[in-house]
Amino acid sequence: MRELDVMKTAGIGGVEINPIAFPGDTDPMGVKVLTIFEDDWLDMLQTALRGAKDRGMVCDMIVGSGWPFGGEFLKKDEQSQMVTIETIDLSGGKKYNFKVKDLLDKVDPSLHSKNKTVYKDLLMARLLPKNSNEFVEGKDLMNGLNNKGFEELSIHVPEGSYVLYYVVKLTGYMAVINGAPGAAGPVLNHYSKVATEGYLNRISNFITGKIGNMGDHIRAMFCDSMELEGANWNDDLPNEFEKRRGYSLLPYLPFVLKKVGHMGNPLNEEYGTTFSEEVTEIIKRVDLDFYYIRIELFKERFIDTFNDWCHNNNVKSRMQAYGRGMHPLEASMEIDIPECETWLFKDVGREYPDTGLAGRGPRMCNKYVSSGAVLAGKKIVSCEEITNTAMAFMATLENIKIAGDQSNISGVNHSILHGFNYSPPEAEFPGWIRYGAYFNERNTWWPHFRKWADYKARISYLLQNATPQANVAILQPLTDLWLKKGPQRDPFPQKWYPDYQNNLWEAIHQNGGGCDYVSENIIKNSTFKKGRMVYNGRSYHTLLLPEIETLDLETTQSLAAFAKAGGKIVFIGKRPFKSPSYKNGEDRDAMVEKIINDLVSRPNGNVIEYPSPREGVIDWYGKLQVKLGIKPYVRFDKTHKFLSQSNYQIGKNSLFFIANTSLSVSIRRTHLLILVMAS
Repeated sequence: MRELDVMKTAGIGGVEINPIAFPGDTDPMGVKVLTIFEDDWLDMLQTALRGAKDRGMVCDMIVGSGWPFGGEFLKKDEQSQMVTIETIDLSGGKKYNFKVKDLLDKVDPSLHSKNKTVYKDLLMARLLPKNSNEFVEGKDLMNGLNNKGFEELSIHVPEGSYVLYYVVKLTGYMAVINGAPGAAGPVLNHYSKVATEGYLNRISNFITGKIGNMGDHIRAMFCDSMELEGANWNDDLPNEFEKRRGYSLLPYLPFVLKKVGHMGNPLNEEYGTTFSEEVTEIIKRVDLDFYYIRIELFKERFIDTFNDWCHNNNVKSRMQAYGRGMHPLEASMEIDIPECETWLFKDVGREYPDTGLAGRGPRMCNKYVSSGAVLAGKKIVSCEEITNTAMAFMATLENIKIAGDQSNISGVNHSILHGFNYSPPEAEFPGWIRYGAYFNERNTWWPHFRKWADYKARISYLLQNATPQANVAILQPLTDLWLKKGPQRDPFPQKWYPDYQNNLWEAIHQNGGGCDYVSENIIKNSTFKKGRMVYNGRSYHTLLLPEIETLDLETTQSLAAFAKAGGKIVFIGKRPFKSPSYKNGEDRDAMVEKIINDLVSRPNGNVIEYPSPREGVIDWYGKLQVKLGIKPYVRFDKTHKFLSQSNYQIGKNSLFFIANTSLSVSIRRTHLLILVMAS
């Protein structure tokens, strides 16, 4: 109650109950460790919920503990699954005997959060030539296992150079990151609807048994980061793949899998059979279909199940719906309160070394999440804000304000501060600290915190009741990124394609404009009239396609309809020339290339090719804006890397949020000259 009063007095309007493992280097002072959902823990939960309600404070609650959620109680078939690959080069003309246990032991990914008990199953073993100009499945070796409990694998290798491929399924391989007692242990299998329903119903039964209707005390149940460390499997996935894609995944399975390491990141190793470029292209298309099926299953079996469970319990869903296995834009459209992340790093408000770009806190997921929210008609875009693990005690209110302003520019209008750690007053300074900035009454700037909190509350209220304006849409080259680099670990992707893609939306805002990301499905489901692409009330006169090579045939046909209606299309750097299709790939490639070439050759000039930015993406977009005759919402007489804006509409009135996000650079008033309404 004391800390609720502290937060209420400081202008904090609500809390997220987020149980987490106690920090190992902190003195617990003899305080009893509680196990989640046991009686004494539920008593504490009830006290916190009643205390927040009595004070008029919003209360959300995380599902379980840590991330991604799971628990010691999960059965084997409820635990997360990953299939991965291992290869061994073999010399021809020899016989090999491998102990299956040794093969399984060799598969040991260097994960961030390993579970103690891992179940390993050998799913597949094949012998392939070291080099092949044709696609070959290889020789099935599973019948070479002896009959004594599959203990040994015997292989007679013909003359030449060969590779042993074997596929291993790991079950329960990942432990919940910082899970508290009662919700630690193995991670849930998010690709299993049965496991997800059982997990969620277990939690709601505990909570409703104590407090009754969850919606009387809790606004939203929250699902944190999807850091699933390579989860990619459910036992029925091959059947679902064949049913939905019309061909079997199994011949290609060893070649679409990756060796994985920390946080599920693929290892950059050369291994296995070297195929021709033509075969490699086919395998990449199958790999893309393998990723699409995971996106579909994750949405149907986890996101939809989570949404239904929340609504059945009279609470909203809140989720950080991005990461591997999810579409970074479309997944957020399903959630009541979609959430992104803004981190506090030392370079926020400063220049990145050697680039001239301004350091920023919003992660790459922010624009995806905010775009998905507005496309789905959501009013609230939530953000885990001021997250940091390196400068908790060095953050000033100025740092926090600048990072928060950048959040608002990216489309955020609801900040969840990270974080206010529970700590008894008798705990020695700095108290019990686990994560986040040092939001604490012991902080020297705490007496001034209320001023920033009031500012943030006013901004949030205005933006939540306004409609963000955008007349430019960006189709990010996600398909090409996945084909070339593989799925990325948002919000911290390791690979980029192209290099400037995540600065393009910022350049539009820095030139006074407004934009949303769109997806191929958004384009395919839009209507086109009077020079506009319209989806669920959002309307765009210009579509930018940066460095896109690959488009669905149906998307390409929609582009033709947009151009026919008078819309502007800009192919940046290159024009699309192929489809991602495995089935009928050559025919669909040719149709895509023909439609695009016909569009570019149209005489009316509303479909153009424009060179990629070589340096200075802000100035580059400014020139493109002039060339296309795009009227900005705010006209700056001089752009600046630390100066940005977002334009909103409240009824018939315009609202401009303009921010200087530098810690040291003064941007003179003459840079902010003319406000205009865009056409």
